[in-house]
Amino acid sequence: RRQQQNNSFSSLLLPLVESFARARPPNVLILLADDLGVGDLEAYSASALVPTPAISALSAAGVRFTDAHAHPICSPSRYSLLSGNYVFRGRRPSSSWGLSGGSQLLPGQRTIAESFRAAGYATLLLGKAGIGGEVAALPDELRRSTEDDRVDWMLRRGRRLADGPAQWGFDESLSMVSGIQSPPYAWFNGSVASLPRGSRCWGTATHATRTGDWVSGKFAGTGLRHRRYTPCSAGDGHDGAADWEGHMADAQLAQAALGFFDRRRRARGPQPPFFALVATAAVHAPFTPPDRFRDADIRTWVATSEVAAPRRLHVPHSSMVAELDAVVGALMAALRSAGELNETIVVFASDNGGLSCATKQHGSWRPSPETPAPPFKDVSPERS
Repeated sequence: RRQQQNNSFSSLLLPLVESFARARPPNVLILLADDLGVGDLEAYSASALVPTPAISALSAAGVRFTDAHAHPICSPSRYSLLSGNYVFRGRRPSSSWGLSGGSQLLPGQRTIAESFRAAGYATLLLGKAGIGGEVAALPDELRRSTEDDRVDWMLRRGRRLADGPAQWGFDESLSMVSGIQSPPYAWFNGSVASLPRGSRCWGTATHATRTGDWVSGKFAGTGLRHRRYTPCSAGDGHDGAADWEGHMADAQLAQAALGFFDRRRRARGPQPPFFALVATAAVHAPFTPPDRFRDADIRTWVATSEVAAPRRLHVPHSSMVAELDAVVGALMAALRSAGELNETIVVFASDNGGLSCATKQHGSWRPSPETPAPPFKDVSPERS
């Protein structure tokens, strides 16, 4: 018999919450970056390539941890954050991923969101969930099928999750099952897939957006530069929303967070404290940041070593670091404007360590139909 596990993270936060203000407990906001390394941040590294003033301000005003430990990949780390358990206490020894038969949470395991909700908090999840899930009302004949078949059926017919944030203690959520790197390429509002224009198969096809051609497809780490353009074939299953724009994920996440804060500000009467887990797409591959975030140019550049004709090249990974900092800054400004910043405990962390320097230099994946995507695919002059 599996016993309910105590949530170690909430057991640390809740006593702090109780001592913070007896009359009205503080809000708790966890900002969880993806694949961010200490070398990416000015607060931890003098050689960081990108200014991160919002994150540095958090560090200067609070407590900076210099000896922290996490699982080396995202799903086990996220499960531990949500449940307070070592990963082997969940459904699978090395954690769960995608829509492949349920989340990593087992029945009876209480989440941090459930702990806060029991204490009278409103609970919110925005962004990447990353611990697996299950499709609602999946036909029996598909229960032993591939994940691709499950995703296809869910997008075309079911459009709902049976094991997701709504079942994990979150009152509200706008989430991605596996972030920007794996199907389904779609947002879920609570348990329901947001598919205003239906679904389609992306494969590794590029598609036009307001800021250029951006990939939405299967890719991974060091193999990025060796991948070739492989669009879907007739009969391939659907793997995402027809209007999916992975490069806009954090802009959409930030807008949802700002909307949540604004609704609280406009609401009549006292509002309960909130617990919010905001899990960004940055700085995970495929390194497809937007050119701008809330009207600010976030592109970063590096000078080449060519003597005869030196150029400045766009570095998409660094641009995602800049975007991450912009998201943090926007959320802090919104809390300050709403008068809630001094009533909020803010925790900023990464799900696991950063990527190798070589991987970070691959650039965004914008392949042509004929050639592999080389590093620094975007070669363009700096624009003001």
